[in-house]
Amino acid sequence: MRGAVIDLGTNTFGLIIFEVLDGKMEILHTDKSFVNLGEGGINSNIITPQAMERAYFSITHFIDSCRSFDVYSDQIRGFGTSALRDAKNGNEFLDTVEKLNQLKIRLINGKQEAELVYEGVSSIHPFTENTSCIMDIGGGSTEFTTTKKNVVQEQNSFNIGISRITQLFDLSDPLSSEDLLRIRLFLEYQTKDYFKTLSADTLIGAAGSFETLFSLINETSSYSRNTTHLLPMKELNQVLDELIHSTRAERDKNYWIVDYRKEMVNVAAFKTKWVLEQIGAKSCYFSPSGLKEGIIATAFKKKK
Repeated sequence: MRGAVIDLGTNTFGLIIFEVLDGKMEILHTDKSFVNLGEGGINSNIITPQAMERAYFSITHFIDSCRSFDVYSDQIRGFGTSALRDAKNGNEFLDTVEKLNQLKIRLINGKQEAELVYEGVSSIHPFTENTSCIMDIGGGSTEFTTTKKNVVQEQNSFNIGISRITQLFDLSDPLSSEDLLRIRLFLEYQTKDYFKTLSADTLIGAAGSFETLFSLINETSSYSRNTTHLLPMKELNQVLDELIHSTRAERDKNYWIVDYRKEMVNVAAFKTKWVLEQIGAKSCYFSPSGLKEGIIATAFKKKK
């Protein structure tokens, strides 16, 4: 059996094409497209015409890739997250996608998103630590799942995505101390009392910006997708500090930062460091498996 998952995130659209043979899944093809769906409208809950056009182009490209692997619309599952679920003109976008590509997009709420991310992470992480906090940094929202061993304790979603932050504030280049204070106060206000009593031994970052952190620390973009990867705390904090205080020009020259993360990765780094401090984590992992893999894992469970 072959299938595909298309994740329509606020910043990045992602594609996974997979095949299941004898109960084992093999990933045939992956792709990412920086659509920036939330650009110009994330905080007013609209999708701009320019963002829609980029999205239509990206989805059509993904559909073409699926067809090249003999995967067609009835075998593709599309999911929309923060920007789409909040957009007042989201239905217009979804209707057009269905007409153009015969693809029906399912909108998932923040709690569902956190659940699916957990499913993806738990498929490759052993949860040997006593307590952990899974974090999925998005453009519109950020999801958290806390666990004791491999038992879920709580799942939450907050509208503190990096696209929201960069559009809300007129940020300096590099970030000034005033910028960092404003971002910190925004994070504290939006998450309210969530972090006041939360502590965890380990932070597990799902895909996204954590992939960039892995690449910067290890100076490689190659890694196994079948396990999580430890990010040593000394090296991690050094990279986070360098990103937080970097200029856009410095990030543009950095080979290990992919182009579509150069604009906002400094804000993602600050948010990561803030969360690490809030929960008092002593270790941090990068999980290549996240939302899309969670969708696949959940679909398999329903078929058993």
